Amino acid sequence: MAKHLPNVICFGWPGDMGGADTKLAHLLLLLHKHVSFTVVPNVSDQLKETKWREFLHSLGVRTCLTDQLPVRQCGYALGLSNQCFFTHGIARQAKDRGLKVVWSSEMMWHHAGELEAVAHGLVDVVLYVSELQRKALQLGYGKLPSFLTGNFIAPSFFPFAERMHPVFSIGRLSRAASEKYPEDFPVFYEALRLPETCFRVMAWNEALARKYRWHRFDERWELLSAKAEPTANFLQSLDLFVYPLGHTFTESWGRSTVEAMLTGAIPLIPPGHHLDHLVVEGRTGFFCDDFEVYRDHAHRLRRDSAERKRMSHQAHQHAVFELCREEDHRRRWLEVFQ
Repeated sequence: MAKHLPNVICFGWPGDMGGADTKLAHLLLLLHKHVSFTVVPNVSDQLKETKWREFLHSLGVRTCLTDQLPVRQCGYALGLSNQCFFTHGIARQAKDRGLKVVWSSEMMWHHAGELEAVAHGLVDVVLYVSELQRKALQLGYGKLPSFLTGNFIAPSFFPFAERMHPVFSIGRLSRAASEKYPEDFPVFYEALRLPETCFRVMAWNEALARKYRWHRFDERWELLSAKAEPTANFLQSLDLFVYPLGHTFTESWGRSTVEAMLTGAIPLIPPGHHLDHLVVEGRTGFFCDDFEVYRDHAHRLRRDSAERKRMSHQAHQHAVFELCREEDHRRRWLEVFQ
């Protein structure tokens, strides 16, 4: 007799930029043989995106719009930081259809309409990506059942590359959210005083350009818009992933840091975030609690190509075999859908 698979309706759409959209793509890849998935986009035009439509089809994942779902269903409704999940009444419609609503903010804050939905009984289960996030959000969820799922990143999406760049390269990748960047960001990179080094940033946008309009970006800088390059290619172009954060921002997990490590880019990151659980000090990267520490590590790694190569391989190995083990992540997620 065929094993009955959990029925999970994912409200959202996969993508290759942004934590939640990327997470959904990797989650579907992780669980498609163990869960019966249907993906429901917020807008119908997303169903026309050839790349993701073909990706979903290759996994045997169904797609439809909300009004095409059966009136009554058994199973789960999953929302991952979907900004429309509550404001557009998606959670209520899912609940009315008989689905058990599972919600994950992914951020360090509550989304619009989220706490009101919790108060009205529209959320059955909440998910956390880290204990740090749990401490920040759990008060708003009361006594709702919860799971700590973390984030799965498929190593095959971010292959390792030996660094043989003609020009030493440092850079960063994140959402184009101004709060993620320190106020002195361009000066920070330049004041490292790394000779013959280029600075690569993705995804840059008009809001960031306005924030740093006081600075003259010279020929060392490459400020790339979102998706200007495939994410893996961009990270493979970096020798060091130098990731200072704004003083008001807390990283709930750290997806781009793990993606960088998978490709072999060595992270130089601030302490005090969930990043503490992703990087092994001195082996796969460095925690830098002030500017001089960033500068010292960056100069030493630039000079010492053998050390840089060793740490690049160790960062990759740690990400693959410790942070991204499929069986560990699959077990956590299947506990949610049982």
